[in-house]
Amino acid sequence: MILMGVELTILIFDSYSLKDKRSTVKSIVHRIRNRHHLTTAEVDEWDLHNKAVLGFGVVGSNRLLCRKQLESALKDVEEQYEVEILDVDWIEV
Repeated sequence: MILMGVELTILIFDSYSLKDKRSTVKSIVHRIRNRHHLTTAEVDEWDLHNKAVLGFGVVGSNRLLCRKQLESALKDVEEQYEVEILDVDWIEV
């Protein structure tokens, strides 16, 4: 069994309040859950209005497929949202 995850730090453009940030983060979380079937959550930087740290995770039996699924989710975030990816930390157990 493979446990794989990614901790993604993003800078959210055009976010001037926590309400703006919450709207964007909520959209990202729901999109990734529904399209890529990953476990998702906001894991840090709750008080900053333009920065978020998101966690995506997957459990599977094939390391390559798990990695491809996470990479696809990262690409989706980068292409569909007005955000800049600042840091990506890969976690594997």
